[in-house]
Amino acid sequence: MLSKRDQWLMRLYRGEVLDADVLKNSAEKIVIQHLSHLEQVAKLHLDQSFFELMTSSADSEQAQVSKLPGHQLTDLAKWQAIESLCLNKKGLWRKKLDKNCGFPVELKAQKNALMEHLQALSAQDSLRALLHQVTQLPALDFSQIQADTLAVIAQVLKLCVAQLSLHFEQKQAHDFIEVALNANQALDDRSSVSDIALFLDYQLQHLLIDEFQDTSTSQFNTIEKLIKYWQPNDGKTLFLVGDPMQSIYRFRESQVGLFLQVKVSGIANIKPTSLLLSTNFRSSKSIVEGNNRFFQDIFPTHEDIYQGAIAYSSSQAASNTTQHQAINFHPFSNDQFADEAQRVLGIVQSTLAEHPTNKIAILVRSRTHLLEITPLLKQHNIEFESLKITPLKDQLLTRDLFSLARALMHLGDKLAWLSVLRSPWCGLTLDDLLVLSADDSQIIYAQLTNEKTLAKLSQDGQKRAQHLQVCLQAILDNQGRFNFVELLTFAIDQLGISRSLSQPDTLIKDQFLSIVNSCEQQQSLDIETIKAALDELYAPSETANVKLMTIHQSKGLEFDTVIMPGLGRGARNDDSPMMHMKEFADQSLLLAPIKSSLDTDEGQTYTYLKFVEAQQNKFETMRLLYVAMTRAKQQLHLLGHVNQNHQVAKKSLLALLMPFYQNAFDQMPASQVQAETSNQAPPLQRLKQVITPPIKEQDPGETLEYQQNFERLFKSLLGTLIHQYYEQDLFNPSADNIKSRLLEIGTPLDEIDRWQGFVLKLLNNTKGDPQFEWLFKDRSSTLVEAEFVIDERMIAIDRLFVDNDILWIIDFKTAEPLTDESLDQFIHRQQSQHTKQLLFYKEALTDVYNNTIKCAIYCPAVQKTIEIT
Repeated sequence: MLSKRDQWLMRLYRGEVLDADVLKNSAEKIVIQHLSHLEQVAKLHLDQSFFELMTSSADSEQAQVSKLPGHQLTDLAKWQAIESLCLNKKGLWRKKLDKNCGFPVELKAQKNALMEHLQALSAQDSLRALLHQVTQLPALDFSQIQADTLAVIAQVLKLCVAQLSLHFEQKQAHDFIEVALNANQALDDRSSVSDIALFLDYQLQHLLIDEFQDTSTSQFNTIEKLIKYWQPNDGKTLFLVGDPMQSIYRFRESQVGLFLQVKVSGIANIKPTSLLLSTNFRSSKSIVEGNNRFFQDIFPTHEDIYQGAIAYSSSQAASNTTQHQAINFHPFSNDQFADEAQRVLGIVQSTLAEHPTNKIAILVRSRTHLLEITPLLKQHNIEFESLKITPLKDQLLTRDLFSLARALMHLGDKLAWLSVLRSPWCGLTLDDLLVLSADDSQIIYAQLTNEKTLAKLSQDGQKRAQHLQVCLQAILDNQGRFNFVELLTFAIDQLGISRSLSQPDTLIKDQFLSIVNSCEQQQSLDIETIKAALDELYAPSETANVKLMTIHQSKGLEFDTVIMPGLGRGARNDDSPMMHMKEFADQSLLLAPIKSSLDTDEGQTYTYLKFVEAQQNKFETMRLLYVAMTRAKQQLHLLGHVNQNHQVAKKSLLALLMPFYQNAFDQMPASQVQAETSNQAPPLQRLKQVITPPIKEQDPGETLEYQQNFERLFKSLLGTLIHQYYEQDLFNPSADNIKSRLLEIGTPLDEIDRWQGFVLKLLNNTKGDPQFEWLFKDRSSTLVEAEFVIDERMIAIDRLFVDNDILWIIDFKTAEPLTDESLDQFIHRQQSQHTKQLLFYKEALTDVYNNTIKCAIYCPAVQKTIEIT
């Protein structure tokens, strides 16, 4: 709901409470619109003789319908009576009438006459569908239970929006919806004409909007406000370009009905002149005429702004070029995806052999439909360009680099270190890995320097393990002296990774390092942040004539040959949401919660919204097929399968094409069940010979002993652990909790008890400190790990709060006094080390807060809050 808040936030509330009239008025508008359309269609097929027979019904509600009803709300019950008479429970024309339908045996003459009417209507599918939909319209009023539920929902939504606003403020972030809401608010004129609206009205002279068919309601509202004060003949122009038959972005909340609405009623005070373009300059005459034949039958005949139905508009080819069998269909059965992939390969090979420079596109509905095709193309050395097909995180090189980053960030991450040892640039066998993984008394890196452990490895394993240790020693010795991305880049070079990479893999490596660098610059370098960044990206690819992409990505492009495999695969079923909410093109808004566990049936409005969602998906699937098939210039290949019973999957693209290709499946011989492919472990990929780089001699004074550096790195990780306990207000963690956290940061098993005691000592010191209540008091102003962006640099403050109108900046330090160091000397050392940092925080926040600002560091080891001045 928050991701759609631009649709309801400004319209659902009146003052501070839910405005139920918005929902009621929307339901009434939808019912009237549907009845109006039904009335227009029904008057063509239902004459007065039908209603004279209907008045003879034994059903009292049916008998009251003496003529064609109108389209007012009071007419709804009459239309529902007609529906119950004419259609069965499945929404199909009745093939017989009996006493349950209002016509017992004594009304045999009227029943027979009425059956003649119904038989004459049996081919009127449009009337049948409209009649059946009167049982699926939204409720016109709310029960008390529904009203109470909606009131609770409204309150929860308000709190969620408020919490989201606080989150944005704390993180100094926003999403696109927040930007759009702010823009709408700036242009809003409910009280007066805003300065921004006047300024933009003066500045904007010409407005051109491309792809207008994919406009969302919130975007439409912004456009309306931008041009609201335009006057006739003022020299300003509005140019809207779009093709409603190519509207395929409902997942981005686009409303194709807005295109229809503007075409009929205009936008703001402007009614644009409509210009229909019908000439196709892309495709050959054979392709254009073939697509016309398909989509004249596939697309609906009537347009509907609520259900997103778009009628088909035929095209004429500018080219007179024709091809023999320009559109080819390849039938398969019994989930023969491997056979489909082989056929795709054959088409690609034959096309390239005949036309080496032609552009070929393999278009799929979902990226998963390419799983069998991609490895086959690689196996036959066919270069291809995959556009946002393979997630970056799924690339083997990405996984190896991610493991390397994890290992360098957390020496105790056993799985990461084993993954690095297995990676191609080290390549230990499973037997050698088992030796290293069996010893829990030392971290993996420490074992690589242990002669006794190394002696248990194979000769080749010893060489490779020592190679890894030598390559990474300099990196670990210099942690804290360089940025992590610099150390990671150096590690990649030392291991010889870059020398063995192909061009696509080099692009992947650079992209991964860019992610790490970005996280580090934002001071959010951790495993989860890197993982989240990887989730949003796709592996880069080199340019090639053969292109793999989804249908959505192909929109606006053209190719000499288009291949469409996987047409028989169905779309996944969506789960019923806890709450259905939809805003329509005419700004009607409906909202309904899922039925409670005590209810037997879903509410009328919820059922209607499910029906509309299904209808909109169905019509968009038609348009998706149209977009794909119209990308072809010369050749179009369609590949699809049916199941063993020759049945096509529902919601599949092939289901739309079956009326044209049913014969192809009927003539197809019985298929053989494909042998299951064996799931074998992939072969070990590794460098045949590892080349250990020479160890650079360090200048005098630069030498850092590993143990000293490890202690320094470990203390840093330990400090982070204490910070996390503070952040979570967890001052009494269990022993198991501390142990697992210590293992995560690389604590050897024989050192666990020692450092567990250290952690408990710091937490107990904190709890027993006289300043504890003041430091950790639950204030509304308190911010923990507060992040601020100052001059493009992100700073993170451990704890921030206002006390007696003074803003306190608190930085936690886990340092301990040195041997023979007095308490005063320790305090002086901490002040000298951290004054510069704290004063920078103070200066940075001066522009953010108006309070007096004071800074302090808290050292739990000595139970001291040290003020910095």
